[in-house]
Amino acid sequence: MRDLLIDKNKQELKQHGNVEFPFRIGYEDIWQYYNGKFACHWHKEVEFTYVYQGKMRYQVNDKIYELKKGQCLFINANTFHRGEHINKEECKYFAMTFNIHFLANEEELIYKKYVLPVIYSKNLSSFVCLPENKLEKKIIKQVKYIDKCYRKQNLFYELEIKEHLLKLWQILWEVFESEIEIDIDRNYYKQLIKIKQITQFIHKHYAEKITLQNIADNLHISISDCSHSFKKFMKESIFEYILHYRIQQSLYLLQDKELSILQISLKVGFSSTSYYSKLFKKYMKMTPKEYRKLLKS
Repeated sequence: MRDLLIDKNKQELKQHGNVEFPFRIGYEDIWQYYNGKFACHWHKEVEFTYVYQGKMRYQVNDKIYELKKGQCLFINANTFHRGEHINKEECKYFAMTFNIHFLANEEELIYKKYVLPVIYSKNLSSFVCLPENKLEKKIIKQVKYIDKCYRKQNLFYELEIKEHLLKLWQILWEVFESEIEIDIDRNYYKQLIKIKQITQFIHKHYAEKITLQNIADNLHISISDCSHSFKKFMKESIFEYILHYRIQQSLYLLQDKELSILQISLKVGFSSTSYYSKLFKKYMKMTPKEYRKLLKS
């Protein structure tokens, strides 16, 4: 069992390639994660997730998808996303991530004309490519070919990957040109920044008593604006998110045998051990003690 490494701003800390070659493909099984789900996070890289076995539920910003075998999900840079199982079914997939500057640097015409409009397009925060759609099938074909290059790593594979990433980006434009907004929707990204500020506040103060008023005052916005914006993007209330996050943080503490269940519940912001245990069982389908036994085995 494992979980994502994310910082206080919910940015994923895992390295997606390196400076020399900012590209990576990770091969995943949804049940590698606690309770068959991974936490909401974001990263500066673009991602293409291809499902090759089973299905799963995937949320990107305010959109929710049910990804099935053979489908490919595009996830734009700097967008919130998380995934989970559907009815305890298995799901295996690979996530292809790359830095947009791998396509072109900021001074180049290619970056200004073809990369930037996609990255800042509100309509293209995400989309699912379906194999039965003739044009979208071209995107899937490119993603699978790039995966093949990455796994085999023959001579010149880095050049092949970059060549086919550029081809993939060209097809993306051909398929979704009408969706791409040349003018940046600044209001949309202001809202997105607001959500990141709310989650940053929660991650910093989750062990304390948090109220909507605390968060709204910190961001200098109204309670209603705070609550509505968060619910729209995250598909859950701020209160629900806080509870989820506290349970998630307790998973790491449960690995410390020296800490009692009472100490852990207090450390993550619960005033009652019974309430902590009740919520833990609701979200994890087992008690904290049973979870500890699972870790030992």
